[in-house]
Amino acid sequence: MIDLHSGVPRHRQLADELRARLRAGEWAPGARLPSETRLSQEHGVGRGTVRRAVAMLRAEGLVDVASGRGTRVRELVDLERVAVPRGAVTRSRMPTVEERAEMDIPEGVPVLVVILGGRVRGVYPADRAEITHS
Repeated sequence: MIDLHSGVPRHRQLADELRARLRAGEWAPGARLPSETRLSQEHGVGRGTVRRAVAMLRAEGLVDVASGRGTRVRELVDLERVAVPRGAVTRSRMPTVEERAEMDIPEGVPVLVVILGGRVRGVYPADRAEITHS
């Protein structure tokens, strides 16, 4: 339920709710999410809010969005835990065309770049990696 007085932007609240429903298995992999209009009515928010929430889920690699075909749930994968030493910096950016092809990264999913001592130590798809600092 969207709380208008929480101070948390509505699109973030909606993304959190949709993410929880995805993880709970309400929609199976490959299933379509309800339309923007339906989600808008169901949650009492504008379609722009729905678009921003869905864009967050897309960036996390949880859904694929195809014009004219709707928003479909991606197969949930276990995250690879990547331990990096203290002092390492992790940055996110969109992958290059080569990285997208090499790592089979869906459109809209960023990569996590681990940098230590000014050198890149690893590049990981953000939808499949969890960075931990030792």
